[in-house]
Amino acid sequence: MSFIKKLFFNFGELTRVYALPVTLASCILIWAFAKYNESFTYLNFGLLVLALCCVHLGANLFDDYVDTKKKLKVCGSLENISFDRFALKANLILNRTFSFKEVRFVIFMLFLIATCIGIYFAINVSIYVLIYALIGGVFALFYPIAPKFCLGEIIIGLIYGPLMINGGYLALTGEFNYNLFLCSVAVFYNAIVLLHTDNLMDWEHDISENKKTLCIISGSKLNAIKWLKIAIFCSYAIVVAAVLLGCFNPKTFYVFLTLPIAVKLPASLDDYINIRDIDFQPRWYYGPFENWKKIKEARIDFFMYRMYLARNYLFFFALFLAIGAITGNCVFSSL
Repeated sequence: MSFIKKLFFNFGELTRVYALPVTLASCILIWAFAKYNESFTYLNFGLLVLALCCVHLGANLFDDYVDTKKKLKVCGSLENISFDRFALKANLILNRTFSFKEVRFVIFMLFLIATCIGIYFAINVSIYVLIYALIGGVFALFYPIAPKFCLGEIIIGLIYGPLMINGGYLALTGEFNYNLFLCSVAVFYNAIVLLHTDNLMDWEHDISENKKTLCIISGSKLNAIKWLKIAIFCSYAIVVAAVLLGCFNPKTFYVFLTLPIAVKLPASLDDYINIRDIDFQPRWYYGPFENWKKIKEARIDFFMYRMYLARNYLFFFALFLAIGAITGNCVFSSL
């Protein structure tokens, strides 16, 4: 099979496309605010979405590439490498579907596309776009070693929250929006919830790898769940405070439609750490659980159930923020 055919059929698994709703959530928020600006065009918005998706997928693949390279130095061969979690991480690298050279090429092309689009916005809209892009690029490159310094969750939160959302708005309008910034801080906590969920289920593995995640420095799995609940609370508290202060329209309270997911996620993680034998039943009000039959057959439903809950919480929280902004005719404050 040629490289192009391999890429076409396996690109989603190689780059973990299932995580893209996290980026699309940020894009929806950017669109909800930027569409009212006279500088907004759907051509530029499409380019922005493409660039942000390329950065996300490139960062996913770069992380897998670095982790596999580290393991290879210890294990000696790809066949001996195990990530001690589930079979999807770097699977197409480990089974040699893609060589390291091909993986490097894919990473290069994804970042090249994003860079070219960033330069386009810098030339045509605002040179300050490059500052956001540079900070985001440094964070993405630093992320594979960030867990050694207790910064993994913070970096992800900053990338998918303030950096991506405010940088994207700047690229489309050339302006900074205070109300959107508040939204991006709420998404910052949502992103931390997503990664915190992943890290809690990777507790033993992360300890063996000497990673210092927020979960581990919390002292126990029970404390980690408490920290998760605090992050969820902060997301809602920002919205409530912004509405009371007149920054957001009351229709922004649509975000509370995500409460069923927000309640189920920590409860499900409590079941996980106490090893309760439960049947994982996706519900329509928890959001999509794509490829669920295959996931159950692969016996990784215990992991993906919680990850889907965390991902869907972030996506729908941002979606309802955007819907509230549009239907509530929010007063936008730009600089």
